[in-house]
Amino acid sequence: MPDICFWNKCDNKCVMCTNPPEFSRSSPLGNYDIKTQIEKLEAYLSGVKDTYYSNRQRHDYINITGGEPTIHPDFFPLLYALRKRLPETPITLLTNGRRLGDKKFFDKFLKIAKQPFSLGVPLHAGEKKLFEKITQVKGSFEQTIKCLNNLYNFFPGKVQIRVVLHKLNFRKAGEIADFVFKKWGKRFSLAFIHYEIEGMSDINSKKVGLKLKESAKILKESHKHLKNLNFELYHYPLCVLDANLRKYAKITLPAEERVYPKKCLKCYLRKKCLGLMKEYYKVYGDKELRPEKKK
Repeated sequence: MPDICFWNKCDNKCVMCTNPPEFSRSSPLGNYDIKTQIEKLEAYLSGVKDTYYSNRQRHDYINITGGEPTIHPDFFPLLYALRKRLPETPITLLTNGRRLGDKKFFDKFLKIAKQPFSLGVPLHAGEKKLFEKITQVKGSFEQTIKCLNNLYNFFPGKVQIRVVLHKLNFRKAGEIADFVFKKWGKRFSLAFIHYEIEGMSDINSKKVGLKLKESAKILKESHKHLKNLNFELYHYPLCVLDANLRKYAKITLPAEERVYPKKCLKCYLRKKCLGLMKEYYKVYGDKELRPEKKK
């Protein structure tokens, strides 16, 4: 089943966001009227063809994305409808977590978000000043930490903390890992994600622009901080990573968003490798790649 984009608004203004300043992508569920959204969901689940869903996989999992899903005025009714209609389907909510820092809101969420249910929550830094320099919203650090504390104490499902690395925060990767381990131990998994060149991150290229080899170098240096945690690496070609880190790299982007340059054709790592993000390739080319021949 495809991602479900609840709507196209967010209460953060992250400098490396992949959406434009006022992105206008329509919600896959139609307009923002709850009745219409639920009707379209039911039609899809009943096998009725829809302009968005017609050629998509069905019933495997659901990713709830945005914008920021939790600020949708009908977030809870929509979440309830999804869980009621698909009680055994794994659901993942991708959220900045700020609303879930409010205990009343969180408790209501907890009653509806029955297992199997997981969350992905971004953590831009382990300290307020840098975190809010990236989100550009005062108070967002404290609210996000409250969310993660609520999840740590009360949520039974899986939680992945996501760290998007770019020029402003990539040198802090080890510190962020230590911060996570000190506060929550191994309760949460961690994902380090090289930023994507799209939307605000493209507009803010001078502020956030970062080459893969630079963040890969920091990750190598941070390995001693990461070894205590369950972690993954997203958007990295295998050959730019230290050999000890390659097993953590995952392919999380669809084929149409990736490219294998000519120099990759004879690399024995290719079958398990992401290649390069297409937009990254357009900007930086493939000079960083070091294809490997089987020994």
